[in-house]
Amino acid sequence: MRNTKRTTGAMAAIAVGALALTACGGGVSDAEPAPDGGASTDYVEATSGQVNLYTWSDYFPEDLVKKFTEDTGITLNVDYFDSNESLEAKLRASDGAGYDVVVPSDYMVQILKNDGLLLEFDATSLPNGGNIKPEFLDVYFDEGRKYSTPYLYGTTSFAYDTAVIDEDLTSWNDYFNPPASAGGVGTMNDQVEVVNSALRATGGDFCTTDGAQLQAAQDLLVDFKPSVGTINSDGIFERLANGEQAMAMIWNGAAHRAMLERDTITFVYPEEGIALWQDNFTIPSGAENVDQAKTFLNWMLDPENMAVAVNYQAYASGVAGTDELMSEELASSEAIVIPEGYDLALPVAPCTNDELTNYTKIFETFKG
Repeated sequence: MRNTKRTTGAMAAIAVGALALTACGGGVSDAEPAPDGGASTDYVEATSGQVNLYTWSDYFPEDLVKKFTEDTGITLNVDYFDSNESLEAKLRASDGAGYDVVVPSDYMVQILKNDGLLLEFDATSLPNGGNIKPEFLDVYFDEGRKYSTPYLYGTTSFAYDTAVIDEDLTSWNDYFNPPASAGGVGTMNDQVEVVNSALRATGGDFCTTDGAQLQAAQDLLVDFKPSVGTINSDGIFERLANGEQAMAMIWNGAAHRAMLERDTITFVYPEEGIALWQDNFTIPSGAENVDQAKTFLNWMLDPENMAVAVNYQAYASGVAGTDELMSEELASSEAIVIPEGYDLALPVAPCTNDELTNYTKIFETFKG
């Protein structure tokens, strides 16, 4: 276990990274103003009905599902997606209908609100809106929190089982050129994460339009493909924890949970850097149960409720009071606590649609 001074310093490093989210982020932005659909700021606490939540796979504790119903009288139904792009496609196909609360990452909040697919409601108008940490209010993707409330934030890297892989892996170049002992490597079904990581390994720039840089990333991924066991964002920590895979791209919270079940797994802080991301609760513009949705968002801004997600999912939160409720085990985890002196966990600048088209071509070539 790391000593208190080191842990505190590392947690401060996470906070600094979170502050950086106010300036930039990953994904797509066309820098278009949000449509003027009018803010829906009235808060009416619901005491019955239902709310339909659409979130990332294995990303909302069952204990909270039950507790929410017990506390509010509202039935919470949960459905799952495996990427921001899957969420985006679902909302575009339904014109923002079908769900009452969805959980996009930072850059996807910006895309969805700019395209009129999110309800404007002003998070600071919620009774628990004052619990949002100041550094999480004026974020680049939703300044003033008019369309979203913070959920969890963390990093993306890779982890491997030291009982299976003897080599010391320290870089994205190591990940994309794995030793034979790694077997079938796991990677995410996420073009932004995968292509950006390949660009890190080849020394390219994010969102580049330089043909040579794009070709180098594509060549690296094509050469990597025979070593890939799965391209799937679901079940990552389970495959590592049960020994099905010895190495995989993974979110730090999932890595922490895998390490609890298999203590020979290590989480890597690559020399080329890692992505810092933030997930958020939002209400689609076509939501049918708006009062229930706002009641849910307000309920999740209570630190005691959010802390259940923090400790189960193993990520930090933008809600004040949750750090103090974080378990000692989590606060000292090497996957959660950024090492002292490692300043390469940073948000990734958003790409334009045209720039992302290059990512799509590279990722489809890789998957094909």
